[in-house]
Amino acid sequence: MFNKFSTKSLIITFAVLLIVVTLFLIKDSIQGERSFPSNIVSIDTAKVTAIYLYPKSINHNKVKIYKEGNVWKVLLTNNKSAIVPNIKAQHLLSQILSIKPTSVAAESADKWKDFNVDTSGTRVEVFDGSDNVLDFTIGKFAYRQPQSMSTYIRVGNDKNVYLTDGFLDLTFNHGADYFRDNTLINDDYNNWNKVTFTYPADSSFQLIKKNNLWFINNRQTDSAVVVNYLRSISNLSQYFYVDNPAPQQLMKAKFTLSIQSSALGLINVYAYGDTSDCIINSSQNPDSYFDGEKENFWKRVFVGKEHFISKK
Repeated sequence: MFNKFSTKSLIITFAVLLIVVTLFLIKDSIQGERSFPSNIVSIDTAKVTAIYLYPKSINHNKVKIYKEGNVWKVLLTNNKSAIVPNIKAQHLLSQILSIKPTSVAAESADKWKDFNVDTSGTRVEVFDGSDNVLDFTIGKFAYRQPQSMSTYIRVGNDKNVYLTDGFLDLTFNHGADYFRDNTLINDDYNNWNKVTFTYPADSSFQLIKKNNLWFINNRQTDSAVVVNYLRSISNLSQYFYVDNPAPQQLMKAKFTLSIQSSALGLINVYAYGDTSDCIINSSQNPDSYFDGEKENFWKRVFVGKEHFISKK
């Protein structure tokens, strides 16, 4: 009886000790994982007046994004500036705020080069007036399971290299043009009831919607083709800019696309010059001019009426 009691007591004592040791190990492990700061970015985005980028994609040349009144702008290479859509500026700021370390990858400056957080990385500076409130370098990225990506970063004079969630290059590693307003058309094509194509000679025509069907000169079109085309231009954008077009080239548009929208009124897209030197502009973004030749952009916008007629 005594032996049975002693054996039972030993088993219970051993189990209790095992639980205590396990709890201490878990506690130490958690403390070890949290031996780095949980937040390495602490800024008031409402006070941010400028963001300087030094992207590796353009040999670390400075991209200056700054606030003028309530409007965000980006400085161009010709010393002019262009408006940055507020949604792009806010995305930049939200991405900066979302940077939180998940682990420490290195604790020595000797390792910076291994993670591309030395001068080879993309540097980002954030300003409140003349005060530099944040300075960090974006290094290489890493794949993590399951199917997620992380980025190595270094902040200010901190010698540590941190791993943070997300592919930060996608946001910060770009030249000035990336942050500009590249919109030509932005509307729901279901709002459209008439589309006019004004072309040279007698090639002009109109698409007119009647009872949810589209017609050209009272001839019914191929509905699927029309809808595919209208959908393709309803969110029309281009990244190839023409910043100093010759004034004489913009005297008269050779091609005009006019959309009658029940939501936005009249939307116009203009093509200047000929097919070998085409510049495109729109009423929704009148201050920006785009290269119509790149990737045959003008051909995708200014199509002929035969494009919409069924060949059956």
